Amino acid sequence: MATEEEKKRNLARINAMIIYGLEKGLWDLFGESALATTNTVGEGMLALLEKTMGLEIAGEDPQDILTEVGRLFVDEFGIATRFDVDKTDDDIEFIVENCVLMRVEQDLIEAGIKPFVCPYLNIAAAGLRQRLGAKTKISRFDIDTGNHRCNLQFQMI
Repeated sequence: MATEEEKKRNLARINAMIIYGLEKGLWDLFGESALATTNTVGEGMLALLEKTMGLEIAGEDPQDILTEVGRLFVDEFGIATRFDVDKTDDDIEFIVENCVLMRVEQDLIEAGIKPFVCPYLNIAAAGLRQRLGAKTKISRFDIDTGNHRCNLQFQMI
């Protein structure tokens, strides 16, 4: 019988497998048009964070929203070791290190798929769209699997 720690690792593997399968399936069906799903995916994830973790964005400063999303992922969920965000005018840039989804990202890249279901990017963009009533556009999604680091950016439009 598996130990509790083994069960946690196995659960993480199953979740990664589900994410990979869904992302690959969407890509196989729609190609680059699958990138259009990021807004809807982000809104769904944001709604769950608000419901289950008490995240509140109404009336909050946009920088505070971004900082809180990062804090939740690092401190509460432990799915990355670093989440830095920099908002300059309409550009929002992220650095994420040691994300637990890095292997999924690597597998997608090796399969010729541009990863697009990033919880950090999608939730942060959804939060700012909701808070500011604006639209967003992903402008950079660079994944450095060797250094376990993602450089992400979206723009408010």
